[in-house]
Amino acid sequence: MNNPVGIGVVGLGGFGQFVMAAFADTPEIRVVAVHDRDGERARSIAAHYGTIACDSYAEVAAHPDVEVVYLATPPALHAPAVLEALSNGKHLFVEKPLATSHEEIAAIKALAAEKGLRVGIDYVLRFNPIYRLALELGRSGVLGNLRHMSLENDASDDTLPPGHWFWDPALSGTILVEHGVHFFDMAAQLTGATGEHEYSQAWVRQPHGVIDRVLAVARYGHVPATFYHAFDKPGPIERTEFRLAYDAGYITVQGWMPVALEVEALLDEAGVATLEYLAARTEQGMGAGRTADLRTALDVAKLDEGPLRESGGRETDRKLTQRVRLRVECPEGKQAIYARTIQAGVADFARGLREPGYQPEVTLDQAISSLRLALVATAGAELR
Repeated sequence: MNNPVGIGVVGLGGFGQFVMAAFADTPEIRVVAVHDRDGERARSIAAHYGTIACDSYAEVAAHPDVEVVYLATPPALHAPAVLEALSNGKHLFVEKPLATSHEEIAAIKALAAEKGLRVGIDYVLRFNPIYRLALELGRSGVLGNLRHMSLENDASDDTLPPGHWFWDPALSGTILVEHGVHFFDMAAQLTGATGEHEYSQAWVRQPHGVIDRVLAVARYGHVPATFYHAFDKPGPIERTEFRLAYDAGYITVQGWMPVALEVEALLDEAGVATLEYLAARTEQGMGAGRTADLRTALDVAKLDEGPLRESGGRETDRKLTQRVRLRVECPEGKQAIYARTIQAGVADFARGLREPGYQPEVTLDQAISSLRLALVATAGAELR
């Protein structure tokens, strides 16, 4: 981009510093100012990246070279900061969640529309190459219709001591709001439907009194979905799997920031050919001109003659000839892919500012939809 978008970065904790490194290698933007409540840290980071440190958030929001304010602060601080920046004529690019209440959502949407400004959310999974491949596989129709989605997110709490803001609902909005919105949004992408809350439950860890496990059941059109999040595992064994069940097989996306997926299916000759075509590629687009290398392993085995060859399931006759297993990996690893998803997301947002007719991949209404589902599911959760 010949005219990079000027960004002010607010919040320079561990994740904010990770983002700064990613932004430094994103030519579509330039960081012109930073702020953190730890002034010494802000000055040190500003010096490292050749930018300036502001003494207050208000200074960032009013800086003449800042076109976009980027927020990497605890969730409860997002809405007031968004409203202040919008009042100062700045666009926003915000870490999830956008807000922690329905009232804040309404206020942000109204002010953004009044000011004619854009608010983007850093929904990194939208730009993850594995999810983009899963979306492509689903849309190809090779596996039939999507029937069910099931997320199991067993995350680590190694870096979340009892006093961490993550456990405080007033600061984080709880697990479904702070973290679960990613997967509510991906489910909407995979189905093309808006999520509707059906049931939710939460478990309180004793004796600390914090909620460390949550379950939500939602419906996306005709597709039911279950979402289980637990922050109670040691880091080395944390695991996330998003399992997508189709008529003729399964896609399992592995990792919360995935770098691998597996497909298992019974297919006819045409279906196998489609999967072979997808398996032959060596890279996957991520959006905004970014790509990721792929490594694939495809195993195809012919079925024996007999009952399995004929399938009348769901009143659809199929000639199933082969059992297929496909594994796809991004050999670069999680951290490299994570950084590039951030770059792709902010570059896509920046393009929308420089090309008024361009619609960014993540719209404000889409971000609001997933957040509203998270808020409803949180409010309706039965405590255990």
